[in-house]
Amino acid sequence: MTLEMFDLTGKRALITGSSQGIGFALARGLAGAGAEIILNGRDQSKLDTAAEILQGDGAKVYSLTFDVTDHEAVRAAVDGFETKVGSIDILINNAGMQYR
Repeated sequence: MTLEMFDLTGKRALITGSSQGIGFALARGLAGAGAEIILNGRDQSKLDTAAEILQGDGAKVYSLTFDVTDHEAVRAAVDGFETKVGSIDILINNAGMQYR
């Protein structure tokens, strides 16, 4: 299957909870369609590993370390990114919380 009909070249996508699992798979798929990827998670070392993999695939990758349950941290990270780099075109809210 080709992604020609799903061309995201020139778009930036923020995927929350994307250092591993489903979020990482979504990031990889969007990168394959040409999007610049903004990884998100709470563990910088996991984000670094995920970024290295995607960069090895040829993707342009950024990472933002914040907890999605901390509204002030989310706002600060997104505002800072958009000021320095530019707007975010796509948002995938993948991060989840589990109460035990």
